[in-house]
Amino acid sequence: MQFSAGLSACLLLSSCFETHEELWINRDGSGKAELTYVIPASAVFMLGGTEGVEKKVRDMIARQPPLSLDALEVKETDDGVRISGTVSAKSMLSLLDLKKGEGSRELPAAALDIAGDFDVRLQGLDIDLTRTVKVKEAVGLFSLAVGKEEREKRRLVCILHLPMVPQESNAMTVEDGGKTLKWETTLGEALKKPIVTHVRARMPIPTAVWYAAALLLVALIALVRMIWKWRKRALQASAKPQIGPIP
Repeated sequence: MQFSAGLSACLLLSSCFETHEELWINRDGSGKAELTYVIPASAVFMLGGTEGVEKKVRDMIARQPPLSLDALEVKETDDGVRISGTVSAKSMLSLLDLKKGEGSRELPAAALDIAGDFDVRLQGLDIDLTRTVKVKEAVGLFSLAVGKEEREKRRLVCILHLPMVPQESNAMTVEDGGKTLKWETTLGEALKKPIVTHVRARMPIPTAVWYAAALLLVALIALVRMIWKWRKRALQASAKPQIGPIP
């Protein structure tokens, strides 16, 4: 997503980083994402410090009307600078087109590798989504500077909460009766091969569509009752003996 891509520009300045992405999708298609990234303080310094990073993220989200930045915190910790944000959208599907937005034009191609490539296909009422994150391509030669300890310690986590059990997924861990999917890998594993997240689920239908369907059903029932009453009266009328003048 665009928020992820924006923060990725910071990550490119260092070979060591970790991510935690957690997304909730509601039955009406809306949802939110809580995103946390930890990067070295040196990378933040080159981007204008914590204030500079915060400004870049806020400016980028402001260019994306479908998104709402509900919370953002950039602070220094013992492990590095922690960047945490909460983003919400009326339609989570709109997040898939953000790489085509105005904000993405200012990002290097490597940053978009971290954001991931999305392959979205609609099959009937199902949505088939595959996200590929190319960490090695994004980091480039910096991967040679990543030590064994950092490769094992740093982790990349993605958690997806769905309103229903998906038909398919390659999630590493499944919870909440199958509705919560989790993918987790170490930085070392991510540098060996791209991270592929795949899920196929019934596409959330907006609440307004459910209301419209309910109203349509009520209207059809009312129409059937009217036709049934009309036919009943017609049959009763035809069953009555016809009284006319005697020839």
